[in-house]
Amino acid sequence: MWKVIVPFFAALLAFGFCQMMAGGLHKIEDADNDEGFQRALQFAVVQHNNGTNDTVLYQVLKVVSAERQVVAGTNYVITVILGRTNCEKEAPVDGCAIHKQPGFARPYQCKFNVWSRPWLNDTRLTKEECGNIEPESQ
Repeated sequence: MWKVIVPFFAALLAFGFCQMMAGGLHKIEDADNDEGFQRALQFAVVQHNNGTNDTVLYQVLKVVSAERQVVAGTNYVITVILGRTNCEKEAPVDGCAIHKQPGFARPYQCKFNVWSRPWLNDTRLTKEECGNIEPESQ
């Protein structure tokens, strides 16, 4: 019997079964087409822009990592590189381009934790850490 059970569990581990347990963080494979992730990302960037002292908007240059955790709602752990645009904060976001020259774009990396409970119309930015871009992220 053990000859059947041991290989079965070994196969489950090989296919990442342990990563799919409830409550664990899971990588979002297709973040560009994940509606919940996109809403969480947009929310985080808006909150970030509202909290900066800069007069212009920042937008996402690159999504470094995207993860989700199902709890009483969904936690999104998002790492992005942001760049400075040419749009003032009061301007509409549509058509805001990130500066092409790094000196003007001033790219930096942020890690956001967003908790979303859409059935309550409740989304919160629970953590925000921004700083220099890590070398492997560029």
